[in-house]
Amino acid sequence: MKLAVAIIHGIGTQPDSRNGEGQHAFAQGLIAGLRRRLGVRTADVAFQSLYWASVLDKRQLAYLERLHDQPIRWRWMRRLVTLFLGDASGYRKVSQAYDTTYEEVHQCLRNGLNALRAKVDADTPLVVLAHSLGGHIFSNFVWDQQRINKTASCPQDPFLALETLAGLVTFGCNIPLFTFAYDPVVPIRFPGHCLNDPVREQARWLNLYAPADLLGYPLRPLPSYANVVAEDRAMPVGRWYQRHTPLSHLEYWDDRHFQRYITSYLEQLLSACTTTAP
Repeated sequence: MKLAVAIIHGIGTQPDSRNGEGQHAFAQGLIAGLRRRLGVRTADVAFQSLYWASVLDKRQLAYLERLHDQPIRWRWMRRLVTLFLGDASGYRKVSQAYDTTYEEVHQCLRNGLNALRAKVDADTPLVVLAHSLGGHIFSNFVWDQQRINKTASCPQDPFLALETLAGLVTFGCNIPLFTFAYDPVVPIRFPGHCLNDPVREQARWLNLYAPADLLGYPLRPLPSYANVVAEDRAMPVGRWYQRHTPLSHLEYWDDRHFQRYITSYLEQLLSACTTTAP
């Protein structure tokens, strides 16, 4: 394999169901669409879904179940608020004594990356596609790993140390909402240290947001983020009756324009990988 692609979901409930390949339901349509568009080059790409919803879903659903006998209204909207905002509030980093959820979520990512590593070599360039809160979660995950790495030298397994990170595509990303408590705001280091020159030249952090997506934001206006984010691109997604509403937040996955954009970037990286192949 010349390229590894990890896909992480965002807020909201996600079923822990997988296909025969082990890919979670949320990523299956996107993986199929990218493979179809890559054609024969899909043989050079290893995919892996990164699933973390199980950490918080069971707590949120248990609370909602206990509300059945309570005199509350707008139950369907309360359910959305609980499942969406509950993810963001439940994941937040708190004092060390209570910080199990943050670490449990990150362990889910680590497990998925270990599964992906089993399919590729230690020096394989990594691309991460991260939706919504998944972008914030992965950014934190990288930040914590980079504090461990410290030096610019390549670790024994650069892939698992995230030093082969060559592409990051955030979509419907709400990282800005989590930065206002910090001054100064400092982004992760991007790209990884252990990339050869042709791949490093094509390394990009690309951020896409639907104009009507209330949870998707540009990143480059954040302090220092213009140094690491190559592009903020507004891209309407979804069917005609969804793309101009906040419902567009959930419509990136199967949108053909979005999939073509991702495919085009993967092809650029694959060409760079081919340039360096022996």
